[in-house]
Amino acid sequence: MLIPGIPLPFPLTWGFTTKEDPDSALPPVRLKQVHGCDLVEAGEQIQHADGLWTRTPGLAIGVQVADCVPVLLAGVVRGRPWAAALHAGWRGTVAGILRRGIAVFTGQGGRPEDLAWALGPAILKCHFEVGGEVVAAARRDPAWREDLAAPGPRGRPHLDLHGLLRAQALDLGLDPARDGSVVVCTFCSPELLHSYRRGDRHGRQWGWIRID
Repeated sequence: MLIPGIPLPFPLTWGFTTKEDPDSALPPVRLKQVHGCDLVEAGEQIQHADGLWTRTPGLAIGVQVADCVPVLLAGVVRGRPWAAALHAGWRGTVAGILRRGIAVFTGQGGRPEDLAWALGPAILKCHFEVGGEVVAAARRDPAWREDLAAPGPRGRPHLDLHGLLRAQALDLGLDPARDGSVVVCTFCSPELLHSYRRGDRHGRQWGWIRID
């Protein structure tokens, strides 16, 4: 598992799995992911959403990805640990799933600058070819910068989804010193990671977190 390397606000286990992690190391499935921006409190039943949060020690939560960005958050709300895992594809990113996650945290009394956060392995700008309509949608985000898109070799734009999420995080007040992101391209790492764009139709890795 690839572990974010930053100080943690409380004891927890978190990270991003690879092809080398056995199934026994994975958390139970708690989400039916729908490429949206809904965030729900984790329970024992499978729910339709793209983010989970919990304050329950010992409850492992996570999201599955094969090119999209897994996002992990950890902070303290009124003296109690709080953790979340988000699935951020381009649709969820431009719809505001990270903003929704931070809003849930602050709505319960947390401060964005106190969050530890990490973006996990995903398809990076080098290989994330998209349509012009995707870039147009991303441009409407308040954190947008023009360097987050560039012309691709086949005449279609490439989008820096990782970079857009990081720009959103900083715009929302997250502390860059608490950023433990693992910046690895899924498409470029066939020996380590699954990539849907590379042809892995069924393999997935996890971003997951557990309050210990």
